[in-house]
Amino acid sequence: MKYVGYLTTFVAAVVVAVGLSVFSMGVMAEQQEQQQPAKESVDQSSICVAVSDEQALECPEGSLFLARLVISENDLQNPLLLENRVLNTMALFCDTNFEIEYTSTGVLCVLTHERVGMPAEDVNAIEAVEESSVEEDSVED
Repeated sequence: MKYVGYLTTFVAAVVVAVGLSVFSMGVMAEQQEQQQPAKESVDQSSICVAVSDEQALECPEGSLFLARLVISENDLQNPLLLENRVLNTMALFCDTNFEIEYTSTGVLCVLTHERVGMPAEDVNAIEAVEESSVEEDSVED
């Protein structure tokens, strides 16, 4: 008789736990659907290709954008410089509400001009860190 009580308590606890899990997952899914804005469609019939920042600024915002990477000899000697350029391109020109694709030849994303007007102090600080790391590497060699 004692085991029947234990078994009944265990089964009731499992049923309540499963019920609460299903309920909370449903509530979370509903909240997530409400929070995510519907992604607007992107015209995929054309793509703007740019090799420089100036060309990228001429591309229409919200269109597909391909930033072609020109690989220099410095990039081949220090792959971190190329990775840094790729990351900067993504951060400056890509709309992070859409997927960003990266290969060794370039970055494909939806273009945004929202972050183009970055404060000059931040850009100079990043360049100063890059220059100091390059100088340290050359001193070690």
